[in-house]
Amino acid sequence: MRNEGFPIAGLCIGGGVPSLDQALEIINALRGAGIRHVSFKPSTAETIRHVVRVARASRGFPIVLQWTGGRGGGHHSFEDFHQPILETYAAIRSCNNIALVAGSGFGDAEGTLPYVTGDWSITYGRAPMPFDGILLGSRVMVSKEAGTSPAAKQLIVATAGLLDSEWDRTYDGAHNGVTTIASEFGETNHVIATRGIIFIREMHDTILNQPRDKRKALLLANKDKIISRLNNDYMRPWFGQKTDGRVVDLEEMTYTEAIGRAVELMYIQHQRQWTHESHYQIVIDFAKRCECRMSRHVPAVPMIDMLGDIDPTEYADFVGGMYPEAATTTLLSEDAEFFKMLCKRRGQKSPMFVVDLDKDFGLLIQKDSIWPSEHLDAVVDQDPQRVGIQQGPVAARYSTVVDEPVKTILDKIYHKHIAALKERLYGGDESSIPVVEYLCADPVAVDLPDSVAVRDSETERVFVLPEDTNQLPDTGLWLQAVAGPCKSWLQAWLNAPVVLQGTKYTENKLRRLLRPRPGRTVSIRVIDGIPQILEVVNANGLLEFKLEYSDGVITQSVFQPAVDRIATLRQTFTYTPALFLTPISHLEEHDAECIRQFNADTWVDNSDQEMVVQDVTDPNAILHSNGMTITEDH
Repeated sequence: MRNEGFPIAGLCIGGGVPSLDQALEIINALRGAGIRHVSFKPSTAETIRHVVRVARASRGFPIVLQWTGGRGGGHHSFEDFHQPILETYAAIRSCNNIALVAGSGFGDAEGTLPYVTGDWSITYGRAPMPFDGILLGSRVMVSKEAGTSPAAKQLIVATAGLLDSEWDRTYDGAHNGVTTIASEFGETNHVIATRGIIFIREMHDTILNQPRDKRKALLLANKDKIISRLNNDYMRPWFGQKTDGRVVDLEEMTYTEAIGRAVELMYIQHQRQWTHESHYQIVIDFAKRCECRMSRHVPAVPMIDMLGDIDPTEYADFVGGMYPEAATTTLLSEDAEFFKMLCKRRGQKSPMFVVDLDKDFGLLIQKDSIWPSEHLDAVVDQDPQRVGIQQGPVAARYSTVVDEPVKTILDKIYHKHIAALKERLYGGDESSIPVVEYLCADPVAVDLPDSVAVRDSETERVFVLPEDTNQLPDTGLWLQAVAGPCKSWLQAWLNAPVVLQGTKYTENKLRRLLRPRPGRTVSIRVIDGIPQILEVVNANGLLEFKLEYSDGVITQSVFQPAVDRIATLRQTFTYTPALFLTPISHLEEHDAECIRQFNADTWVDNSDQEMVVQDVTDPNAILHSNGMTITEDH
């Protein structure tokens, strides 16, 4: 996606920190794709040290170390938030390519400010240990932009949550609306204490904590109770049910009842769509099995070819109409096992029901158990109390409004941070705050080799490159010299890895356009230290390239000698220093037409024809140029 221009600046690696070799392999791939940083989420002091080792071996690639400890919502470690950082802070700060981010039960400015200033560590008798940023997860699950379903957001807002000193009480049960369960991966998971989650916790405390070979007997001994709880409280009800509503096992259902029940639980009628495309395939594959079982000869038109034109809610009646015995014959044991196999097939979304109480029960009832909180239409009765909703026990205290824009949530924290820092560092006097062009390291003056002639004055800088290719300066050093000693639009453009074009990242071509070439002269006119005009003249004295700056707008002109004229391509860019990741944006208005005209002026010579390139509509037309022929294919 990044190679296609999507504005992806970084990637977060979840599920643990990879080995050193794997991490470096990932980093090399990201570097090659233009990704600017990678995030790791260590869970212990030792894995923090492992991230430090990765950072030292990464050749300076920016790494974000996200530390959340045990208070974070969803999957988390058992660790206290503070002690592992106290142990490893010096090692983290020994790597200047690590950005340290805190995220654990945060939701307001007052709770996060001590981690920005570093004051949190003073209470432990240590020097200030500031983090570089904060991370919000649970807090923004109720935001307007979050995919959490509206009813699930209401449940989060209604949850009281716990104080920071009480966060681990959820390991013992539900407290103030939050509890902790073991996930399908066997890891602890902080979630809202819904009816469905309380049922799952009871299953873990009574049956799923037993040895695997003893679970089935316990499940069968409590079968009626478990099925009742599945049907009344959980997102995945019991599958076996007769048309009159009686609860049965799969083997007691007829073929049409099985098809009808599958559609009932996997097809969202009011949305006219399946809960997942793979669920449609389960129904189709079982219907095909049903036809093979019921038909006495090969049908001229397979039944499944006709199902595509029928409303899924009518599948059972349609199958019964074609094969009446399917409505009265209960499933053969091998067909029941076939249906169970379809439900467990790898590579598909786990269906929204439980079909059997077997050794895989614990895994199947919790598989893909979080996505229903974002898709309540796929849940029986659309009841949010049936689903699992990840939420940090401490962060839940701060969510009090549904659909608050995430910008508002962040702005409340940001503006209070700024106010507190202004008061703390400058006594509240804004006039004493230093002003910078944009956030980055100050430019460093460089010395070019003697082969480059340099003339420098208050109003102009001129660089003349040697004609001998072997004497050209290093490209990085050269571009740094051209960018100048002060922060400016030119400095920002030459250091930006990408240019924003619409909503996508594109290659920063300026570095290539200004690369050192034999005999070039680069002139930069300066006013008050800020470049205003940059011109590049080639070894033959012809103007090749020009940049003009005025009030945040940059005009770029490329000049190319053509057959009987100088072809010119002019493009416009804007400079926004506040957007330090993408300070340069390309304005695309009329861009395609300009590029088309530039290419036509450069390559096409139709001086002896009345037709111009814009008038070409016939794909068989031939345009002649000096020394070549351009057609549709070549």
